[in-house]
Amino acid sequence: MSKLKPTVKASVITLFTLLFSHVAVYDLTSISFFSPMEKAADFRFSDFYTLVANKRPVKELDGNIVIVALDGCSRAEMARAIDAIDYCSPAAVGLDIQFGPPLDPDDDPLAESLGLCSNLVMPISIEQDSTGLFIDNSYYDEIVSPSGGFAAVNIQGEEGELTTIREFKSEFDVEGISIKSLPSALATIKDPVAAHQLALRGNELEEINYASREFEILTPKDILERHDAIEGKVVLLGKIYDTADRHITPLDNFMPGILIQAYSLATILDGNYIRTLTTLEDWIIAALLCFIIVRINIRLIEKVMGPLLVRTLQIGLLYFLILTGTIVYVKYNIDLNFSYSLLTVSLGVAACEVYGAIFDKKGLIDSIDNIIKKLKAKIKHEEKILAMGNCDDVCDADDCNRHN
Repeated sequence: MSKLKPTVKASVITLFTLLFSHVAVYDLTSISFFSPMEKAADFRFSDFYTLVANKRPVKELDGNIVIVALDGCSRAEMARAIDAIDYCSPAAVGLDIQFGPPLDPDDDPLAESLGLCSNLVMPISIEQDSTGLFIDNSYYDEIVSPSGGFAAVNIQGEEGELTTIREFKSEFDVEGISIKSLPSALATIKDPVAAHQLALRGNELEEINYASREFEILTPKDILERHDAIEGKVVLLGKIYDTADRHITPLDNFMPGILIQAYSLATILDGNYIRTLTTLEDWIIAALLCFIIVRINIRLIEKVMGPLLVRTLQIGLLYFLILTGTIVYVKYNIDLNFSYSLLTVSLGVAACEVYGAIFDKKGLIDSIDNIIKKLKAKIKHEEKILAMGNCDDVCDADDCNRHN
């Protein structure tokens, strides 16, 4: 195999690298040292892109969504806030707080305010037990019929306690009943066309576009003073400082759930969906880049300063991948997962060395072949001795020394 043409040899080494990478990928593609320790087991390249994109000096203040923080408010204060918001004519109102029974059900102004608020979407929680999914009703679900209906406020993450929230779910199927998520339900009221585009995509999960976006956050006392900030917009009601509703995201390890709902809704309304390549596309890119670095290595390795040039090109290619991935993500919303490419490019040169140690001249196979030849010659020599009875009669002194 050492006499293979360079292109064929490069193809063989690339195939070997891909096979090894495929076996090792689940352990070796984690570049978690870029990430905080608590996220080490759950890091993707898009997290790095999002962090870089979010560091841009100019951030956009979302023009469709306003958050009203209800931290520390009593139910009576929340009722007055909802009445004030309804007076300001928002496009829709989404509530991200679930309630238990009040201390005095006969003196509960919040129930009336919830029932009268226009285009209000109230929260429900979808839970799971051994029998499947079920709706966990809160107190007001039974006594209030909101004009905007009910929607699931579940934060969609992968299984596990320390999971990073990157995607949102547009709807949940509970016992054959389709229940929209809060962002999807609010988008349907605010912009039916945008909601229809989401449905046409047909994805179970959509990646949240977190980068370079901010939301105006008001307190209840700001509502009437900022009538213009609420009119015609979607208002999200929730708690910013609730420690029980904090989640890990690519931007923050303690992001409030209400903010995640806002980012998800903004992704729908703006149509800035992230396009993620398939695993097959990721591996095709990895194979092409690996072949390039291997082919260059084969061409330069025997030249003066060849190994140094190869290593320099290898480092340059790795940097180019990270830079290209970041630019493409920021400008075109395409998530190029270069994890496989970084792995194969890094291992490609090492694979060349392993290939050479095995197949090239004086390599492992050549050494084994020489050993076998010597053993055969020695066996043949001993057979002649047995047949002739005397070594001097079989070969000269030099031949004896070589056989022994």
